[in-house]
Amino acid sequence: MSRVRIVTDSTCDLPAEVRRDLAVEMVPLKVHFGEEVYLDQVTISPEEFYRKLEASSVMPTTSQPSPMDFVNVYEQLAADPETESIVSIHLSSDMSGTYQSAVMAGQMVKDKGIDVAVVDSRMASTMIGAQVVAAARMALAGCSKQEILQMLELAKTEVRVVFIVDTLEYLRRNGRIGRAASLIGGLLKIKPVLTVADGVVTPLEKLRGSSRVLPRMIELVSENAASGDPQVVYILNANCPDRAKELESMLTEAISIESLMHTSIGAVIGTHAGPGTLAVVWHGTNLWPK
Repeated sequence: MSRVRIVTDSTCDLPAEVRRDLAVEMVPLKVHFGEEVYLDQVTISPEEFYRKLEASSVMPTTSQPSPMDFVNVYEQLAADPETESIVSIHLSSDMSGTYQSAVMAGQMVKDKGIDVAVVDSRMASTMIGAQVVAAARMALAGCSKQEILQMLELAKTEVRVVFIVDTLEYLRRNGRIGRAASLIGGLLKIKPVLTVADGVVTPLEKLRGSSRVLPRMIELVSENAASGDPQVVYILNANCPDRAKELESMLTEAISIESLMHTSIGAVIGTHAGPGTLAVVWHGTNLWPK
């Protein structure tokens, strides 16, 4: 087992088998349907969430983990004598208090000799997941905490995303719309293409008509993929797997791909982005250990 252990939260939207294979520990956020409370990626799967969202008359809300939720995980990992340090990577602090909870937990276990470095990913969903995968690969390869932290600082500019939503209403209603607030109103025939920049949702451009959306997403990825080098790619969908497959087919013809993973957008991010959200996350292989 690695000397450095990686912790993340459920908004990374990485499949359980990926987290298991990479020895990543996950702290779940919560999803509330009225009085019903679920642990994201633990007691409610993405598929169950979208079925419940469609059937429910109650709009879900979300809440962050408590500091003690993180303390329990940090102490569990530190109980292994092989563990020297913990790197804990989380949802953008501009979107959630999850990062602050992890910081508080790190301070609470410091007196017990547990070394925790908490990282604000400045990202969401599998943008976080891409950082987590890169960090976990480095940890398993024997890299030091400092080497992993240096990579994660680079990843904040190297990991990129373009995404679309069926409607901006979920982002607006849940207060996560960021700089895309300017797009509200008069958008019945306009499809915004969005990204995450400086930790918040940010509009890239507006397209007229849905037929232009997927080709333009491919163009944006191609324009920003480093000089034709192979890319590590994640395709995310919120209950629209057929569109994700269509996007994959177009993408594989447009760029050189080193690795491609499909992920489902989970309950917490799905609460804020809404069903029908589709995204491409990508970065170069320079973030992976050789």
